[in-house]
Amino acid sequence: MERKATSRRRGEALEQAILDAVWDEFREVGFSKLTMEGVAKRAGTSKPVLYRRWSSPVELMIACAASRVPKAESVPDTGTLRGDTIALLTLAHERMRIVGQTAMLSMLAQVSVDPEARKVLIEGIVNNLSKALSGTVYARAIARGELAEEHLTERLARLPIDLMRNEFILFGHVDAGAIEEMLDQVILPALRARGATV
Repeated sequence: MERKATSRRRGEALEQAILDAVWDEFREVGFSKLTMEGVAKRAGTSKPVLYRRWSSPVELMIACAASRVPKAESVPDTGTLRGDTIALLTLAHERMRIVGQTAMLSMLAQVSVDPEARKVLIEGIVNNLSKALSGTVYARAIARGELAEEHLTERLARLPIDLMRNEFILFGHVDAGAIEEMLDQVILPALRARGATV
């Protein structure tokens, strides 16, 4: 592992360099050996710089994972709510698989006792995925006439993400058939029960 050349990076540039270093360090040494010292060295910065923003390697990893959540613009337009939701969940699963079940379980354990880590997780991962779902997938479905805003409740709106996350945490993998079953057996029937034409 080589230390990156030091430059006067600040703000977003420094944060991105740190998050990239977290990712590279995680891929090389694994979650259990991820340290503030290793990340600082790889990013060409110091541990005090990291500790000003993140209190532990777990918080760093949560922030790193959040930065790699599929963005709204990355969801392909398949022409249907079903197809768009499958596309988003497939993208989300690919990112979860790279992070891995063990790392995700460790992050969730930290979140249960650390309010700051919970805030990073909710704002970074949960909200970004929800934005991709509501702001893109559901918005397209509403524009196509498959769905109306009144068909969605807060819980139902985030149900696809909740089901995907829980399945992955339990089994470490979610195959294409399971994603389709989530849609066809749970999510779409729930929306139809509220009057949607999906």
